[in-house]
Amino acid sequence: MLAELLRKTTHLSGLFLPILYFFFDKSKMLVIGGSLVCIAICVELAKRFFPTFSNYFFHYLKPLLRIHEQKGAITGATYYLTSVFLCILIFDKDIAITCIFFITLGDTAAALVGKRWGQTKLIGNKSLEGSAACFVVCLLITLFSINPIVGIAGAFFATVTELLPLRIDDNLTVPLISGAVMQLMVSNFPF
Repeated sequence: MLAELLRKTTHLSGLFLPILYFFFDKSKMLVIGGSLVCIAICVELAKRFFPTFSNYFFHYLKPLLRIHEQKGAITGATYYLTSVFLCILIFDKDIAITCIFFITLGDTAAALVGKRWGQTKLIGNKSLEGSAACFVVCLLITLFSINPIVGIAGAFFATVTELLPLRIDDNLTVPLISGAVMQLMVSNFPF
């Protein structure tokens, strides 16, 4: 539980990107997001090709990494930064901000509530209580940003995507799938 709390606390550090997007336009955010993705890719490459860097990286960051990340897999942070960049590039500003908040707050709520109070197992180690927390938090996020009907659909798809045992990291899938659903709804239906 302590390791998950530590990981999710660092997850919340990602809140600065959607908050920045409230104040900056799309082009500035693409530069910021693109720069962060480039740094993340450089770190991933350095982990693979420079043993000294890799040793320091894993020594200092091991408590924040999941088991598969400790074995050299791409980190959740790299997936997160990539998804933030893609959300900014692809979606309307309000939808991009919303679905980035989904992964930072909704996913965090799912993990923390699921670990602490999750009794009803759904899929793998995911629980009904964690999924309910994800949905409620995502729904609350949409109350401040987009049309309620679009928000309910986005929160639902974010929750289902977080729940499913997909082979791709949920830091990438949750914002992109929920954002795509919301963008398609806004683009194709008059709300």
